Amino acid sequence: MKRKRVWIVQFLVALGLLIFGIFILAKPKLFEQLFIITLALVAIITGISSLVTLSNYSFNRFNKNSTLIKGVASIIIGVLAVVLPIAIGGAVWRIILYILAVQLFLSALVVLIDAFAVRSIGISPAPLVTEGIISLALAVTLVVAPRKIADLLVTILGVALIVIAVALGVIAFFTRKKNRAIMAEIEGEADVLTE
Repeated sequence: MKRKRVWIVQFLVALGLLIFGIFILAKPKLFEQLFIITLALVAIITGISSLVTLSNYSFNRFNKNSTLIKGVASIIIGVLAVVLPIAIGGAVWRIILYILAVQLFLSALVVLIDAFAVRSIGISPAPLVTEGIISLALAVTLVVAPRKIADLLVTILGVALIVIAVALGVIAFFTRKKNRAIMAEIEGEADVLTE
């Protein structure tokens, strides 16, 4: 029974990726807007996380204040990035994108500075370094990528998802076929044993 579920899960994942890839190719502007909203929600979550975990570390005053400012700024910018485009309209999307890039860049700097502070008191800085590097990479991508490159990346993402979906679908088909052969062999052996 467990083997049967494996190919079903593979098939469902393939179907989901296929639908998502087609959605990206059919509605690239909507995908970009949803991506920006997702980045805004991530900014809100990391801001809240910074504020919640602030009391867990014994930072010096500079690190405490910079982390506090980063947390509050992340929440404010995240909320504005979600609310403004909905309230004002599509023209503000480009501006919000650059504001998010600046927020991600500042967030990366503060988190990397905090990572050094955390390391000096003997706590592993790995989660902070990871967050800082990801934030920095996203910020650079948002600033450097002009409109045509962004559209090209969205198209490449859509096509890649479709190709991955087809590959997973083929794997699911062969897994199902293999499972049927194994089950037939087991049933054949069971028939021999019962005779």
